[in-house]
Amino acid sequence: MDPDADPTADDTSRVPGTAGDGGPPDGATAPPDGTTAHADDGQTDDTRADEGTASGDDALVDEGGVDGDDVEARLADALERVAHGATVSVPSILVARGLTVAFTAVLTNGFTAGGYGVFAVARRIQAFFLRLAAGFRRGLSRFLPNADSPAERDAIVTVASVLLVGVSSVFGAALYLAAPALAGVATQGPPFGTLLRVFALGLPAMVWMRAMEGTLRGLEAVGPLNLAMRLGFPLAQLGVAVVGVVVLGDIVAVAAGVAAVMGLTGLVVAGWLAGERGLRPRLRVPGDAVWRRYIEYTIPTFLGGIATTVQRLGFYPLVALYLSEVAGGVFAVGVLVGALVRLPLNGINQFMSPVAAALHEGGHRRALARLYHVTSRLVLVGVTGLAVPVVVYRETVMGLFGPTFVDFAPLLPWFVLAQYGACAAGSVGILMLMTDHQRALLVVNTVVTLVLVAAAVPLTIRFGLAGLVASFVLMLTLNNGLEVVVLYRLEGLQPFTRLHARPLVAAVPLAALALAAKWTVPVAAPVVGTAVGLAAYAAVLRSFGFTTAERRLGATLRDRYRTALSQGWPSG
Repeated sequence: MDPDADPTADDTSRVPGTAGDGGPPDGATAPPDGTTAHADDGQTDDTRADEGTASGDDALVDEGGVDGDDVEARLADALERVAHGATVSVPSILVARGLTVAFTAVLTNGFTAGGYGVFAVARRIQAFFLRLAAGFRRGLSRFLPNADSPAERDAIVTVASVLLVGVSSVFGAALYLAAPALAGVATQGPPFGTLLRVFALGLPAMVWMRAMEGTLRGLEAVGPLNLAMRLGFPLAQLGVAVVGVVVLGDIVAVAAGVAAVMGLTGLVVAGWLAGERGLRPRLRVPGDAVWRRYIEYTIPTFLGGIATTVQRLGFYPLVALYLSEVAGGVFAVGVLVGALVRLPLNGINQFMSPVAAALHEGGHRRALARLYHVTSRLVLVGVTGLAVPVVVYRETVMGLFGPTFVDFAPLLPWFVLAQYGACAAGSVGILMLMTDHQRALLVVNTVVTLVLVAAAVPLTIRFGLAGLVASFVLMLTLNNGLEVVVLYRLEGLQPFTRLHARPLVAAVPLAALALAAKWTVPVAAPVVGTAVGLAAYAAVLRSFGFTTAERRLGATLRDRYRTALSQGWPSG
């Protein structure tokens, strides 16, 4: 995913249980797929199948002899926590994405397409090292929800911060020293080497902000997370772009400003954590080897992050070596716009990790399986509604970034398709880590990376930007497809049910109406066609009806927010 799209998106909050925690062994259960209706609640066979309930008497038994009522209660609680995090987070994520699109549009229109391309490629190469360092951040979401005391919590955050800043400082120094050599072999413009050095110097500050974001997520501090990471930083970044274009006319100044506001955001969050949560620096807890536990957990995720980082950002060195500055800008914008369809998945993933970690550690496998089914279907409903208008009105979307980008609009559907396939798999990466399959995930990512390297270089050399985009589609499709297969093989978990076809059916009138508006009222089509199409999409979905879990979730959230609004909105 494009690192500009969301400053917190790279982590995805993947949180497993620890190995040997007494959970059920790998492969202990088959995937729930039953179809039996229960007369006492009026549910249809399809509804039961969709919710992941096994057929016959097994439908009422969870692992360890837990009855069906307990499974329902755990599923309801898990769905409420995940959906609440998504409901509260999605508006702020949407604002953040809008501000990031505005930031990019200011740069693409204020400078040339090639000038933005040089900036984008330099930032993505820096993001390569940022993502590597962020592998040590994932322990925050793993251990903070289960901290037994404030002292242990403080030690976990301190250990993570020291590791992150230390590793990022080493990476930053290496990138700074290598910048002249990289600029010498690249096909990018003259500012490339300078931009690399500016981003290298800012790397520790940027990673520090990521550490504070991970702390907020691990503590489930929804309000501060949204305010700082979804609103504060994107607004500050947009302000930097405006000043850089209008006042200074210098894209290097924009790079320096972005690094500065990321570091400042991290400091502000640290101050809030100290004042409101009493967080204090602490390197150890008596009788508990926090350092050892944290490092033992994060080393595999760090190593696995090497492969995933190559997958996500390995395209930009190819741009630097083989393609033009304009191609770099087009590819970065395509990834940014394509990533907009991930909004529903990003919302679900905000607090999927601590919720799923608790289910896994408690051995509640059936509730976890049903959680995966319901959330993946909800994600698909949202993603379909976002993807279709973007594909239909691709010329208008690309036109936001300047006339040069309109010429490359035919490539945009491929970026969207790649992200759509990734979203269809749901929170598969989180679940692989959560079920203690870090090593299996590492193997999957290594295989995908090797295939990507073998395919992307010749495709880019032979077909240029189109070949690079094809490699991007191949990478996301292969990565998520293999993860789904491996997770099913190891844990019997998979995201799909028959009801997942409903959004695809409902997308037909959405696409038809959007295209009709494009042909009949081209000027107003993006607004009119999208509005009418989404109304038809919602009507078709409503005609299909809702499952018991969805109705229960809707009622719970409605009551929760009605109470919250009557008493004053909670801070998180």
